[in-house]
Amino acid sequence: MSVLPWLLAGLSGVLGALSMPGPGLGFLSWVALVPLCFALQGQRPRRGLQLGAVAGACFFAFLLYWLYTLWDWAGLLIIPGYLLLVGYLALYWGAFGSFYAWFNRRLPVWAMVLIAPALWTLLEFLRALGPFGFTWGQLAQATYRELPLIQAAALGGIWIISFLILLINYLLYLGLSRHRWRYPALALIVLGLVWGWGAARLGRPLSQEPALRVALIQPNIPQRLRGDRAYLSDFLAQYQKLLARIPVGSTDLVILPESILPTYVLHDRLILGYFERYARERRTALLLGTIDARPTGFYNTAALLSSGGTLLGTYDKVQLVPFSTEYFPGIGLFNRLGFSRWLPIGRLGELKRGAGFRPLEAPWGRLGVDICFESIFPRIGRALVRRGAGLLVTITNDAWFKRSWALPQHLAFGVYRAIETDRYFLQAANTGLSAIVGPRGRIVRRSAVAQAALLRGQVQLRADLTPYVRYGDWFIYLALGLLGVAGLWIMTVGARHAVPLPDKPSRPSTDSSHRQR
Repeated sequence: MSVLPWLLAGLSGVLGALSMPGPGLGFLSWVALVPLCFALQGQRPRRGLQLGAVAGACFFAFLLYWLYTLWDWAGLLIIPGYLLLVGYLALYWGAFGSFYAWFNRRLPVWAMVLIAPALWTLLEFLRALGPFGFTWGQLAQATYRELPLIQAAALGGIWIISFLILLINYLLYLGLSRHRWRYPALALIVLGLVWGWGAARLGRPLSQEPALRVALIQPNIPQRLRGDRAYLSDFLAQYQKLLARIPVGSTDLVILPESILPTYVLHDRLILGYFERYARERRTALLLGTIDARPTGFYNTAALLSSGGTLLGTYDKVQLVPFSTEYFPGIGLFNRLGFSRWLPIGRLGELKRGAGFRPLEAPWGRLGVDICFESIFPRIGRALVRRGAGLLVTITNDAWFKRSWALPQHLAFGVYRAIETDRYFLQAANTGLSAIVGPRGRIVRRSAVAQAALLRGQVQLRADLTPYVRYGDWFIYLALGLLGVAGLWIMTVGARHAVPLPDKPSRPSTDSSHRQR
């Protein structure tokens, strides 16, 4: 058995990981899957599954290396956790390889030009669904800085960009495998059209809604100490120091990160009293994150205070991080087996889900607030804007992941949420990255990592609705329709034109008559 297909599959995984934020070699995304297409050439579905899974395992093992930073809290359990997550995510690449191999021998080339990208995009969409949804590693993440090419996300979400990247990869593969220049030429034409439309959109002036003056606080509190109440006064002093740098009356909204202090802020009269006085004296609204304790349980909460110091409303995190302190399926069994005592982090799965994705009401409009992990899901940003949010805000604590690639990878999602919804996107983080992103995806301000920072700027609460906000995941339905039509064609017509695969070679005969010949 030739080892070359396995090497090509692994190469695709490594190239794909190098294209992601962190390494930052985004141009590699346009060619990263060409080796995998060569590896899958002429393969049966079972072998396609294996080759795709190898490529996916290489990709996610490299991409998610930063999970090692959780060693301080999860201990040895991070090793099987990492391996299980990589293996699970690699199955989606394996499914692509298997279905690709099945379709490839039954469909003409012109059909596979659309079917291969549609299959990939649908699998990425499925990976984002449900309580275990995890969108990290979408192909489109690699291109978050190529603004003219990614404006199409406003039409149908991030899925269009993943489709485009796979399409270009497949056309380049056809050009190389068939020695036909027309396929790379078609790839250039497609890129040119997408780039031209995106450049035109970038050049159109934004509608002029009233400006909102904002300030983002990044305190840079070490994760190892964040939960220790012995440091509560020190952490509060750090916030006070940064907040004091904002002149009186110069800001309409101050945003603090997720779970700012090791106390239940909304029930701690001393701490809450300070923030209420600050809002009144500085004449600014203030958004902060805290863990909130209620009779029904604990919630990861964002609270909005008015410029008069009153509580305007709260939002509770809905999409909890699976297999973490927030949400851990089967936690009762886990505790009974005694695994919890091995975890320096403490108890798992303690948080309750919020009631739904709803904006917070403010005097000047609605804020679409999500918390940490939620910003990686297109449907959440869309749901908030559909309910009237004129501005998207993410509060997060990425200090868990130190200075790793997880930080720019997380921010890349914010660029897409801005483009998809035509909204300003603000991210206030504990140790970085904090940023102000414009409605077309341009990063206007960005903090450094592991440094205390104050970011100030002007944004707008916008009212325009993109096609993606209006019509949702129509592009996914189109991809599903393409696959359905292809399957129907195969059942009615294509079976007669299927490309036969060679039988496995039989072993040479060893009987005496054969040896005599």
